[in-house]
Amino acid sequence: MEQNVVKSAARAIQVLEYFDQVKRAAAVAEVAGHHDWPHSSTSVLMRSLVALGYLHYDANERTYMPSMRVALLGDWIPDAMFRNGQLMRLMEHLNVETGETIVLAAQNGLHSQYLRVIEGTNILRMHLHIGTLRPLFGSGTGRILLASMDDATIRKLLRKHNSTSKADHLFETDTLLAQIAEDRKRGYAMSVNKVTPQATLIAMLLPTAKPLVIGVAGLTERLLANEERYVDAMRESIRHFAGD
Repeated sequence: MEQNVVKSAARAIQVLEYFDQVKRAAAVAEVAGHHDWPHSSTSVLMRSLVALGYLHYDANERTYMPSMRVALLGDWIPDAMFRNGQLMRLMEHLNVETGETIVLAAQNGLHSQYLRVIEGTNILRMHLHIGTLRPLFGSGTGRILLASMDDATIRKLLRKHNSTSKADHLFETDTLLAQIAEDRKRGYAMSVNKVTPQATLIAMLLPTAKPLVIGVAGLTERLLANEERYVDAMRESIRHFAGD
């Protein structure tokens, strides 16, 4: 290794490169053993990558996998991969159609995380940022991600959420499952004045191998007034740019 390379930076890249090599989930011990690193420092490094959104941790299997953020990182470099690819075209089209802020999100533990953001063109608009975390329980992007899971998985995640949350952020199981069932039925979820006062987000799943969410975010009054039009625009855009 070059002497002017920061060890922690090099190791973070080596972790991601290892997953690229094995193309499957892996435990800390496996990664540490492969590189002949101390188990403790490898564990701290991989937990840090989870916190930053680059790895996803499966608590049941005690394994890690690169997140969708890694999958999309650098997609702007080859023109055909992202900037001129269908996902970005979809986001740009919705941005023009609605004038609202458009987000692309994926699950990161008990949160959804914004992977891409295109700011709205309306004078009064939502200012959101790449990397922002929203609660899986209690946000539009989070709830539609939950809608892609079976009820047993949702219950398991909810128990974990409730065990680590304050009293005013707890959710009742039956009420939540009923809401998610309604989201599944209509094909989208809405978060109205939940995360940000006077702000609403409409979220829809994309037809991708791993769950990805497209969201339209803006001022509550405007989104509620345009809900039907925005939902139609989202469905048509998904059909055109991300359909089979």
